[in-house]
Amino acid sequence: MRVVCDVDKRIIAFHVGCSGSCADSSVYKRMDLYKNPQEHFSQGEYVLTDSAYGLTLNCIPAYKAPAANLSDNTAFNYCLARSRVMSGHCIGVLKSRWASLREMRQQIRCRKVMEILVDWVEACCLLHNMLACLGEMYLEEKEQEAERNIQDEWLADADTFREELKGVTLRVNLQQGVLAPIA
Repeated sequence: MRVVCDVDKRIIAFHVGCSGSCADSSVYKRMDLYKNPQEHFSQGEYVLTDSAYGLTLNCIPAYKAPAANLSDNTAFNYCLARSRVMSGHCIGVLKSRWASLREMRQQIRCRKVMEILVDWVEACCLLHNMLACLGEMYLEEKEQEAERNIQDEWLADADTFREELKGVTLRVNLQQGVLAPIA
């Protein structure tokens, strides 16, 4: 199962049905989120991913070596990893609310069984989002401000956009004391 959540830990997309040995980036490429980004993303919206994913305007991965070894790219990767922890927390909350999702041990012998399992996961995701909307909001004002700044600085080129995003991320995290000034 591949889950994409927003900064409020609401699930905005998920994919069920790939085997456990399928790489996350391969699962992402099967999602409608990847295939039809214009239907899911507004200008300046994106997902944060690890370095295994490809860079697009809507998918911002961590820098790979050797670029990851530059101090500002290392700092950006650190901030990106901290942000991606939210996704892990979102999945943890989802699985703790509905323990049946922890280990869905079903033999899938026909299409109908698979459809039932997908419907079950979708129902759990929808209920998760309903609870989040009822008062479990996680955004802080500075994170909202940083996101607005990023949207204001939108550029058409993915490489340039990541550089702009890195600048905003480093500036905000330096101001908040998360990062020490880079020498």
